[in-house]
Amino acid sequence: MNSQIVLTKDELAATPSASNIVGNRGRTITLLVFLTLLNILNFADRFLIQGFAVDMIRDLHLSNLEFTLLTGFVFTTFYTVMGLFMGALADRVHRPRLIAFGIFSWSALTAATGFANNFMQLGLVRMFTGVGEAVLTPAALGILGDRFKQHQRAFAAGFYYLGAPIGIGAAFIIAGTLGTVVGWRNCFFILGAIGVVLTGFLFLLREPRNEQQIQHAASKRPVTAVFAEIRLALRASPALCLLILGGVLVIFAQGAFVLDQVWLVQEKHLGRQHAQQLAGIMFIAGGVLGSLLGGYLADLLQAHRAGGRLWFLALIYLLGVPVGYIYRLLDTTGMAFYICMFIGRMMITIGYGPLFACLQDLVPVQLSSTMTAFMILCMTLFGTSLGNLAVGVLADVFRTAGYDTPITLAVMVGMAPWLLAIPCFVMAARMMETSVAKSFAGDVAV
Repeated sequence: MNSQIVLTKDELAATPSASNIVGNRGRTITLLVFLTLLNILNFADRFLIQGFAVDMIRDLHLSNLEFTLLTGFVFTTFYTVMGLFMGALADRVHRPRLIAFGIFSWSALTAATGFANNFMQLGLVRMFTGVGEAVLTPAALGILGDRFKQHQRAFAAGFYYLGAPIGIGAAFIIAGTLGTVVGWRNCFFILGAIGVVLTGFLFLLREPRNEQQIQHAASKRPVTAVFAEIRLALRASPALCLLILGGVLVIFAQGAFVLDQVWLVQEKHLGRQHAQQLAGIMFIAGGVLGSLLGGYLADLLQAHRAGGRLWFLALIYLLGVPVGYIYRLLDTTGMAFYICMFIGRMMITIGYGPLFACLQDLVPVQLSSTMTAFMILCMTLFGTSLGNLAVGVLADVFRTAGYDTPITLAVMVGMAPWLLAIPCFVMAARMMETSVAKSFAGDVAV
């Protein structure tokens, strides 16, 4: 099968041309930086609860399972399901305005987190926070896909995903510094207020598509057609299916890191504030390098061979994942522990750019946001949520069984699917190479 869906003539006419989608370089870079800033806020809001893991588990009397439910299924169920429809909506409406709605919603609910007094109250707030956050990435990556040339997409997506390490790192640093001064509740109030203020700037952003293209998409493709479009895309491209499966396996393994703050304090015996600040610095330093390096090197390899971004993912995980296992067994008194921790943070973010750039290569432009949302749904619901839940359950089981390091054992089991992602990327890369070779052979024959 071909790796790309065949478009009808009407759909081709509604697809933006290269001259329309690649605008002024300065405005394009400004747009990338601003959307990345919003993504930083997105991840900071989302992971602040993990930065305050020790405090919130203590103050709200939460078990490990309850805490992992809050960071996993309670949040991601609404985040992913609503994200699918928000992604379909982003393909059909003015995307900057849609993003503005999402940011205002999640920021107001982030502030409301500061009022929670128990598991049920916090669960309800987290649930609806996910609805607002579901808007940003499908719409933002769709806009960036329109504004950047194909050979720059992994870098653009990787730069956008700087929001992950910087936002996560900022959440831990806020918890370890500002949190000790004003308390965890006030930190949620402050971040929520910042998001509400940033909402106004969204109305200054330009939509790369013109009104005619938006109206065409809205009239010819109702949102209710989203499931049929996704099914068509998956049937048309086995490589796309393998890409999504590989992404799910990678994110499942990363979901096992949800108890890292508790692990550093309880099993590695670091002070709470030191653990928060260390995690923040490592997320920013290692994560930023991983995002930039991943996007740049994947684009570089893609320029030399078909499926290059997928080969990059397979190679980098083959080399990097074993370091994650070594890291769990090292003593914190040696430099090797911090080196492995840094590499581990790189591994968390290094695949974002290549993954989402490959996705955009495998689907038509008018399905970009829809399929981005579907991939996020799969990676979050079956990756992050199940990974969080698995490590929470295993940690409690191992603790009950009397093991001295229950979280270490739980995380090492939870990371195993990371290795299974490697053959998925290899097979998808080979499919892309075969598809390109057949296409080339057909052109020569003609």
